[in-house]
Amino acid sequence: MVQTKPRQEHLAVNHLAEQGYHTYLPLLACWKRRQRRWTRVQEAYFPRYAFFSPAHHQQSIAPVRSTSGVSRVICFGHTPATIAPHILQELHTLEHSLQRQHPDTPATLFKSGDTVLLADGPLSGQTGIISSCAKDRVTVMMSLLGQNNPVTVPLHTVTHPP
Repeated sequence: MVQTKPRQEHLAVNHLAEQGYHTYLPLLACWKRRQRRWTRVQEAYFPRYAFFSPAHHQQSIAPVRSTSGVSRVICFGHTPATIAPHILQELHTLEHSLQRQHPDTPATLFKSGDTVLLADGPLSGQTGIISSCAKDRVTVMMSLLGQNNPVTVPLHTVTHPP
């Protein structure tokens, strides 16, 4: 197992694979707001960590320490940490089951009754409660001029409040 440099898990895994090591980086698909839009991204399930093993028993792990993206090899004392194969298999199984459960659209991140924050547009910074949700738009009940009014906004303009 290696600890990677911040946000360089993919780089480290790619370079380790090019050197002939077996690698595994568990990924989690999720929706993130990027550039004012909801985007589906693949993130490391364990940020800054990746798994690797030598392709054969004679392969040295010494070059791993100087591999691009790798910060250090995880060790217990002077012995590199090892993970039992059945645990890695469980991680594979968990990763695939989570991929199947992941929503296909960001609209499924919100449901009626959720409190949301408008992050973009003329009502930016205001909060409201979702009354209905469609593929690309949501209707939010907002208190405007002393009354609750429905406001339909593009989906990419809403987010969960902090």
